[in-house]
Amino acid sequence: MLAVVGAAALVLVAGAPWVLPSAAGGENLKPPENIDVYIIDDNYTLKWSSHGESMGSVTFSAEYRTKDEAKWLKVPECQHTTTTKCEFSLLDTNVYIKTQFRVRAEEGNSTSSWNEVDPFIPFYTAHMSPPEVRLEAEDKAILVHISPPGQDGNMWALEKPSFSYTIRIWQKSSSDKKTINSTYYVEKIPELLPETTYCLEVKAIHPSLKKHSNYSTVQCISTTVANKMPVPGNLQVDAQGKSYVLKWDYIASADVLFRAQWLPGYSKSSSGSRSDKWKPIPTCANVQTTHCVFSQDTVYTGTFFLHVQASEGNHTSFWSEEKFIDSQKHILPPPPVITVTAMSDTLLVYVNCQDSTCDGLNYEIIFWENTSNTKISMEKDGPEFTLKNLQPLTVYCVQARVLFRALLNKTSNFSEKLCEKTRPGSFSTIWIITGLGVVFFSVMVLYALRSVWKYLCHVCFPPLKPPRSIDEFFSEPPSKNLVLLTAEEHTERCFIIENTDTVAVEVKHAPEEDLRKYSSQTSQDSGNYSNEEEESVGTESGQAVLSKAPCGGPCSVPSPPGTLEDGTCFLGNEKYLQSPALRTEPALLC
Repeated sequence: MLAVVGAAALVLVAGAPWVLPSAAGGENLKPPENIDVYIIDDNYTLKWSSHGESMGSVTFSAEYRTKDEAKWLKVPECQHTTTTKCEFSLLDTNVYIKTQFRVRAEEGNSTSSWNEVDPFIPFYTAHMSPPEVRLEAEDKAILVHISPPGQDGNMWALEKPSFSYTIRIWQKSSSDKKTINSTYYVEKIPELLPETTYCLEVKAIHPSLKKHSNYSTVQCISTTVANKMPVPGNLQVDAQGKSYVLKWDYIASADVLFRAQWLPGYSKSSSGSRSDKWKPIPTCANVQTTHCVFSQDTVYTGTFFLHVQASEGNHTSFWSEEKFIDSQKHILPPPPVITVTAMSDTLLVYVNCQDSTCDGLNYEIIFWENTSNTKISMEKDGPEFTLKNLQPLTVYCVQARVLFRALLNKTSNFSEKLCEKTRPGSFSTIWIITGLGVVFFSVMVLYALRSVWKYLCHVCFPPLKPPRSIDEFFSEPPSKNLVLLTAEEHTERCFIIENTDTVAVEVKHAPEEDLRKYSSQTSQDSGNYSNEEEESVGTESGQAVLSKAPCGGPCSVPSPPGTLEDGTCFLGNEKYLQSPALRTEPALLC
């Protein structure tokens, strides 16, 4: 009977569109109130309250629209419903834009006015459902398989990598709970007791949205009987050059073999089974040692997981705990390359990181004088350093390294030592220029003084030149003008200087006779001789006598024309004659 009434009501409602507009706003039918929209994942629940009219004859309908569409669209699950609630999903709508709902009451051909709710963005108002959990037991471990909220929905499709999970586990016979935080869809809980029942529950958390789900339904599972083959434990990984060294602990016999596998990091962050995603490591298959070495080229992802399994004959252990590896933490970065630019009292140092990713790193340099062992260290979050207040013209050496503070304080090796000499400072430059100026000025002054001195000597003490006749005499070969003397001989030389060419007369006094030679063009002689005092001049023995005694006449007689101005008569070597001037008339020199 109710089905017939419902069908009849549906037929009446179907004819509602032809109702006149005046009937649509009947005064006796009031719109629904207290409309509320509750969203969990992609599931909407629309609720409202009525004014107490007979629910048997009043129905309700709901519509929605988004910011991108001005037209109201019907909610299929909320048309002509007799309840004050309806549930539906809008998988085709954009959950990141504003959406608005409205509801009205209907009775026969009459409808109430629409009651609209304020627009809202579904993504920010939606709640998360508890994650789905599946358990798998081993002898000493439990594998927890987690499915994120809204697994196949639209609401959290882009947020799955952002979820984290909190697992609470406890023995069924105890209330002591242990909390484990995980970001993966499969989490292995080790170090459990064999043949023991454990219970657990999981909730999802979205840190950036500050949202979390309720805990999932509690599930319990019992661990299996202890396996004959223990599980390898305490996996450790070290980097040596271009290779990884994987080590583990195991009390092994000679017949125990080991094998290792690796899993890309992104595979564990995706839901679903991943047993077929583990990849073998060729150099770590069937090894008898508790370590193996494999090339870094074997693993082509930056993050990955490793696990190890032991086997002996037909017996095989469970896989070990999964070891997460971040290659940036285990590979030693190469040392940087530095460039140094020298200035007067400053060195500009630039550290060039050789790694492919150098963002967010710290840099450290050490520097010291080349003649000293005292090193100074500086650290910055940038690659440029300025070393100030250094000594000019001094050699400084610099080394640098890269610090990975975010990666367990890992550092590179120091770079090669680079030494650079600072340039002259401004003070040194001034002194150098001043010194050069002083030296140049001193040289110029000395040169000027020397020139003045030579000029004064030339003016005040002019050089004495003998007459041309004497120069001509001395220019002739000695064999023509001189007679070699013996120790017993005494020689006098007399010269008569005239305006014409000079005629030399040489007189020799030998013990037996006097020998005189005359050569003259004009034989005038006044017979007057000077009687001045004697002066000494150089001779062959170091001394020559310059005498004012007459060359055959009294000294009181005035000097005749042709003699020296002072009437001096010379005896000895005329070569050392130092007389201020000679007359142009003939003079007699003895």
